[in-house]
Amino acid sequence: MVIVAGLDLRARSDKPTGIAFLEDNKLVFVSKTYTDEEIIMLINRYNPLVIAIDAPLSHAKGFREVDKKMIRQGYRVLPPGWKSMKKLVSRALRIKNLLDSKGIHVIETHPRSSLKSSGCSIEKLLARIGIDKERIRRLSRDEIDAVIAALTAYHYARGEYISVKDVDGEIILLPRICST
Repeated sequence: MVIVAGLDLRARSDKPTGIAFLEDNKLVFVSKTYTDEEIIMLINRYNPLVIAIDAPLSHAKGFREVDKKMIRQGYRVLPPGWKSMKKLVSRALRIKNLLDSKGIHVIETHPRSSLKSSGCSIEKLLARIGIDKERIRRLSRDEIDAVIAALTAYHYARGEYISVKDVDGEIILLPRICST
Protein backbone atom coordinates (compact mmCIF):
# COMPACT_ATOMS: atom_id res chain seq x y z
CA MET A 1 0.00 0.00 0.00
CA VAL A 2 1.54 3.29 -1.18
CA ILE A 3 -0.03 6.61 -0.19
CA VAL A 4 1.11 9.78 -1.95
CA ALA A 5 -0.14 13.35 -1.98
CA GLY A 6 -0.37 16.35 -4.26
CA LEU A 7 -0.52 19.94 -3.10
CA ASP A 8 -1.51 22.85 -5.35
CA LEU A 9 -0.20 25.46 -2.96
CA ARG A 10 -1.25 29.10 -2.90
CA ALA A 11 0.96 31.91 -1.65
CA ARG A 12 -1.62 33.13 0.87
CA SER A 13 -3.61 31.08 3.35
CA ASP A 14 -6.83 33.01 2.60
CA LYS A 15 -6.82 31.51 -0.92
CA PRO A 16 -7.71 27.83 -1.48
CA THR A 17 -4.93 25.27 -1.72
CA GLY A 18 -5.87 22.02 -3.43
CA ILE A 19 -4.82 18.81 -1.70
CA ALA A 20 -5.24 15.23 -2.88
CA PHE A 21 -4.21 11.78 -1.65
CA LEU A 22 -3.89 8.59 -3.68
CA GLU A 23 -3.59 5.09 -2.30
CA ASP A 24 -2.23 2.59 -4.81
CA ASN A 25 -3.21 4.89 -7.70
CA LYS A 26 -6.80 5.38 -6.46
CA LEU A 27 -8.07 8.75 -5.26
CA VAL A 28 -8.95 8.56 -1.56
CA PHE A 29 -9.31 12.26 -0.76
CA VAL A 30 -9.43 15.59 -2.58
CA SER A 31 -10.41 18.95 -1.18
CA LYS A 32 -9.50 22.59 -0.73
CA THR A 33 -7.73 23.75 2.40
CA TYR A 34 -6.33 27.05 3.56
CA THR A 35 -3.91 27.18 6.47
CA ASP A 36 -0.57 25.44 6.93
CA GLU A 37 -2.04 23.80 10.04
CA GLU A 38 -4.92 22.29 8.02
CA ILE A 39 -2.47 21.04 5.39
CA ILE A 40 -0.21 19.42 8.02
CA MET A 41 -3.23 17.91 9.83
CA LEU A 42 -4.36 16.17 6.61
CA ILE A 43 -0.84 15.02 5.82
CA ASN A 44 -0.54 13.58 9.33
CA ARG A 45 -3.86 11.75 8.86
CA TYR A 46 -2.84 10.07 5.57
CA ASN A 47 0.93 9.82 6.19
CA PRO A 48 2.05 9.84 2.53
CA LEU A 49 5.39 8.49 1.35
CA VAL A 50 5.86 11.30 -1.19
CA ILE A 51 4.25 14.71 -1.63
CA ALA A 52 4.45 16.62 -4.92
CA ILE A 53 4.06 20.36 -4.41
CA ASP A 54 3.07 22.73 -7.20
CA ALA A 55 5.43 25.51 -6.18
CA PRO A 56 9.08 26.31 -6.74
CA LEU A 57 11.24 24.85 -3.98
CA SER A 58 14.10 27.33 -4.40
CA HIS A 59 14.32 31.11 -4.60
CA ALA A 60 15.69 33.10 -7.55
CA LYS A 61 15.84 36.70 -8.73
CA GLY A 62 14.00 35.80 -11.94
CA PHE A 63 13.82 32.45 -13.69
CA ARG A 64 15.92 29.62 -12.27
CA GLU A 65 18.08 27.59 -14.65
CA VAL A 66 15.65 24.67 -14.22
CA ASP A 67 12.77 26.98 -15.24
CA LYS A 68 14.67 27.99 -18.37
CA LYS A 69 15.11 24.30 -19.23
CA MET A 70 11.37 23.76 -18.76
CA ILE A 71 10.62 26.67 -21.10
CA ARG A 72 13.05 25.35 -23.73
CA GLN A 73 11.18 22.02 -23.56
CA GLY A 74 7.86 23.76 -24.24
CA TYR A 75 6.48 24.07 -20.69
CA ARG A 76 5.11 27.36 -19.34
CA VAL A 77 6.32 28.14 -15.82
CA LEU A 78 6.48 31.36 -13.82
CA PRO A 79 9.67 32.83 -12.36
CA PRO A 80 10.15 32.43 -8.60
CA GLY A 81 11.52 36.00 -8.56
CA TRP A 82 8.14 37.66 -9.09
CA LYS A 83 6.80 39.34 -5.96
CA SER A 84 3.75 37.04 -5.61
CA MET A 85 5.87 33.98 -6.41
CA LYS A 86 8.40 34.87 -3.67
CA LYS A 87 5.62 34.49 -1.08
CA LEU A 88 4.64 31.13 -2.61
CA VAL A 89 8.24 29.88 -2.53
CA SER A 90 8.63 30.93 1.11
CA ARG A 91 5.42 29.12 2.10
CA ALA A 92 6.40 26.03 0.10
CA LEU A 93 9.84 25.89 1.72
CA ARG A 94 8.32 26.31 5.19
CA ILE A 95 5.95 23.38 4.55
CA LYS A 96 8.72 21.31 2.92
CA ASN A 97 10.96 21.78 5.98
CA LEU A 98 8.14 20.62 8.29
CA LEU A 99 7.54 17.55 6.12
CA ASP A 100 11.25 16.78 5.80
CA SER A 101 11.46 16.70 9.61
CA LYS A 102 8.68 14.07 9.59
CA GLY A 103 10.59 11.94 7.06
CA ILE A 104 8.19 12.67 4.19
CA HIS A 105 9.86 13.05 0.79
CA VAL A 106 8.84 16.28 -0.98
CA ILE A 107 9.24 16.89 -4.71
CA GLU A 108 8.52 19.91 -6.89
CA THR A 109 6.13 19.53 -9.79
CA HIS A 110 4.15 21.70 -12.17
CA PRO A 111 0.76 20.03 -12.81
CA ARG A 112 -0.02 21.69 -16.15
CA SER A 113 3.42 20.70 -17.47
CA SER A 114 2.97 17.22 -15.97
CA LEU A 115 -0.37 16.88 -17.76
CA LYS A 116 1.31 17.94 -21.03
CA SER A 117 4.19 15.46 -20.57
CA SER A 118 1.67 12.64 -19.97
CA GLY A 119 0.16 13.12 -23.42
CA CYS A 120 -3.31 12.86 -21.86
CA SER A 121 -6.29 15.14 -21.67
CA ILE A 122 -7.45 15.92 -18.13
CA GLU A 123 -10.41 13.55 -18.65
CA LYS A 124 -8.25 10.65 -19.85
CA LEU A 125 -5.66 11.12 -17.12
CA LEU A 126 -8.17 11.32 -14.28
CA ALA A 127 -10.25 8.45 -15.68
CA ARG A 128 -7.17 6.27 -15.06
CA ILE A 129 -7.76 6.70 -11.33
CA GLY A 130 -11.53 6.33 -11.49
CA ILE A 131 -12.66 9.96 -11.76
CA ASP A 132 -15.43 10.37 -14.33
CA LYS A 133 -16.23 13.51 -16.35
CA GLU A 134 -19.12 14.46 -14.07
CA ARG A 135 -16.87 14.46 -10.99
CA ILE A 136 -14.18 16.39 -12.85
CA ARG A 137 -16.73 19.15 -13.53
CA ARG A 138 -17.37 19.45 -9.78
CA LEU A 139 -13.68 19.80 -8.90
CA SER A 140 -12.02 23.21 -8.77
CA ARG A 141 -8.87 23.89 -10.77
CA ASP A 142 -6.92 23.80 -7.47
CA GLU A 143 -8.27 20.31 -6.73
CA ILE A 144 -7.59 19.05 -10.27
CA ASP A 145 -4.02 20.34 -10.09
CA ALA A 146 -3.61 18.66 -6.69
CA VAL A 147 -4.79 15.34 -8.18
CA ILE A 148 -2.34 15.70 -11.09
CA ALA A 149 0.42 16.47 -8.57
CA ALA A 150 -0.55 13.37 -6.56
CA LEU A 151 -0.41 11.26 -9.74
CA THR A 152 3.06 12.67 -10.38
CA ALA A 153 4.08 11.69 -6.84
CA TYR A 154 2.68 8.19 -7.42
CA HIS A 155 4.71 7.72 -10.61
CA TYR A 156 7.77 9.19 -8.89
CA ALA A 157 7.43 6.65 -6.07
CA ARG A 158 7.35 3.90 -8.73
CA GLY A 159 10.43 5.30 -10.49
CA GLU A 160 8.39 6.20 -13.60
CA TYR A 161 8.83 9.92 -14.15
CA ILE A 162 10.54 12.67 -16.12
CA SER A 163 13.06 14.83 -14.30
CA VAL A 164 13.99 18.31 -15.48
CA LYS A 165 17.01 19.23 -13.39
CA ASP A 166 19.64 21.93 -13.13
CA VAL A 167 21.89 23.43 -10.46
CA ASP A 168 19.02 25.29 -8.78
CA GLY A 169 16.24 22.72 -8.72
CA GLU A 170 14.48 19.67 -10.07
CA ILE A 171 10.94 19.51 -11.42
CA ILE A 172 9.27 16.10 -11.64
CA LEU A 173 6.74 15.42 -14.41
CA LEU A 174 4.58 12.49 -15.43
CA PRO A 175 5.96 10.07 -18.01
CA ARG A 176 4.14 9.62 -21.31
CA ILE A 177 0.97 7.73 -20.37
CA CYS A 178 -1.39 8.34 -23.29
CA SER A 179 -0.41 7.87 -26.91
CA THR A 180 -2.69 10.58 -28.33
